Amino acid sequence: MGPKPAAPFQGQFVRQQVEALATLQPGYHFMRWHTDSRLNRLLKYPVFVVDFIWRYLLSRHKYTIVHVHFFYPTIWLALLYRALRNPAAKIIVTCHGSDIYKYQPAGFWYRWCASQVQHWIFTSAALKARFSLPCQHSTILSAGIADSFAAQPQRGLADKPVDLLYVGSLDHNKGIDRLIALLPALTDKQVVIAGTGPWLSRLQQAAAPYPNVRLAGAQTVSELASWYQQARCFISLSRHESFGLVMAEAMACYTPVVATHTDGSAAQLRHAENGYLVAQNTAETPLNEQQLIADLQLALQTLWQLPPARYQQMQQAARAWAEQCLVSDVAAKLSRLYQEV
Repeated sequence: MGPKPAAPFQGQFVRQQVEALATLQPGYHFMRWHTDSRLNRLLKYPVFVVDFIWRYLLSRHKYTIVHVHFFYPTIWLALLYRALRNPAAKIIVTCHGSDIYKYQPAGFWYRWCASQVQHWIFTSAALKARFSLPCQHSTILSAGIADSFAAQPQRGLADKPVDLLYVGSLDHNKGIDRLIALLPALTDKQVVIAGTGPWLSRLQQAAAPYPNVRLAGAQTVSELASWYQQARCFISLSRHESFGLVMAEAMACYTPVVATHTDGSAAQLRHAENGYLVAQNTAETPLNEQQLIADLQLALQTLWQLPPARYQQMQQAARAWAEQCLVSDVAAKLSRLYQEV
């Protein structure tokens, strides 16, 4: 799916992969008609299927690799292509999170579709561990972030006027209720929140008493890079996250991260090296939300109170880790994988 007003960042990483792989001239099918309207919610999937049939099943060009992003139920289109157009086509699947999280335990058709895949890509090792089905051939590989984020120069503390930055969808899974709960403790900090989503009106109401909080709305890649540069700290409050590209984008711009512990944040953050991980409620570590908010405040204060030299070390560690997530590097690995498959 491409972006829509309620999810402006959705699908951008796939576009970036395709652009980076342009020399291979791959086909790319995505949900272009994607808005917040009721008509879209009713008809987007039928339109998606019809468009796929028109552009690929009826095309004279034959593809030998079908790379599916988001396994289920998108996999059915790849299987349809192989059944009707090219039985020799190989299927590669990139799992992004909810295509695994939401299908546990796996049903019969989910398991059968999985048996038809030649190679699996998981955005984190923890996500792969949650996949309960056999996968003989697999790779751990992030979706990739735009190379332009790595083109930003490093800024010192004096050149970072934003104390705390959030970028992403404004919804419950991303922890916007947690961000709202933090606001009373951030009155002496400059806070910028970039994004839109179903929690926007609640966030606007909660932020109204705080002139230090700026709601920036949806932003372009260049605008996001500027915000990342200006921020002393990036925060991720997700309940579930298979990777979380915004964390990698921030670190590519030399900005350390404070994040709740998810599959994605654990894959990216080295506690006290390039950011801070904060435990959240799980079966193994039961915590209430009040304790979580207190722990987040402590992590933020710890980062903000770092001496300049120590903060600069954390900046460098963040940037060094994020370089492996650049889409040019991801595309090169995908190119080799396509040839191997």
